[in-house]
Order: sequence, then structure tokens, then C-alpha cells
Amino acid sequence: MVPMTVSTPIASQPALVSSVAPQDAMAVVGLIKRLTAAWTANDADAMSELYAEDGTVVLPGDVYLKGRPAIRDWLAGAFATKWKGTTVLGVPLEMRYLTDDICLLVSQGGAHLPGADHVTEADAIRGIWIFVRQDGDWIVTAYENTPVRAAIPVP
Repeated sequence: MVPMTVSTPIASQPALVSSVAPQDAMAVVGLIKRLTAAWTANDADAMSELYAEDGTVVLPGDVYLKGRPAIRDWLAGAFATKWKGTTVLGVPLEMRYLTDDICLLVSQGGAHLPGADHVTEADAIRGIWIFVRQDGDWIVTAYENTPVRAAIPVP
């Protein structure tokens, strides 16, 4: 009998498509890096502060969060349970202006344990981020993600 092998689908990592001015792209990517650092530290307070006061988060299932306090509370619960000790990968796929002060970012990634070489098929997502410029700085006003149903390599 020949042993059976099972292969997990692997999501591709297309190059970033961006029509955003370099200084705005750097600011948005810098904000994503701050979000990633806050996630890695499991710091719900720091992470929620990067969202607009009236920010919105929509996640698979029945998760609909409105406002910083709701986002912070959900993150605190997630960091105490399922996502405790994880880090997060976010690879930008597309970035463009919707207006001069509103930027759309589509990303791919997901949460994984430190040292993992991929985000598992179960945890891999594509995200849609809406950033607004407030008082000269970019802030997250909305975030939504959906499952990819394929593993994503960690660079």
C-alpha cells in the first residue's frame, strides 16, 4: 500500500499594488507595524488606541464591534484565550485612496504561534482596512476579515 499524502493549499503572496503617495503608504504601513507589535505584546489597550473612537471591526461569525471600548474588550478576551501568545502576520496586497483622506488596504495573513513557518489554513485571513486621516495622522476607522482557506507562509 502506498502511503497517502495530504497537501495543504498555500495562498500566493502577490506583490503590493499601490497608488498611494509614498509618505502616506509609509504612515499606513507604520500603523500596521504598531498594530502588529501591540498584538504580539497581547496589549489590547495599545491596539485599540490605533482605531478611531467610533471604529468598527467585523469578523467571521457574529463579531461586530463598534467603538474603541468594544474593540478593546474583545481584544482583551481574545488575548486571554484563543490568541494568547500569538503573533500576527499582515502582508499588504493592495493600497489605494478612496479620497485624499481615506485609504483602503487589503492584506493577507493571520495569527500564528511564534516561530511558526506559516499561518494555518484555519487561521489564514484576508483583511480589508479603512484608514482615515485625522489631524494629519492616519487611524483605523474600519476593519473586516474573511477566511482564505489556505495556509500562508511566514516570511
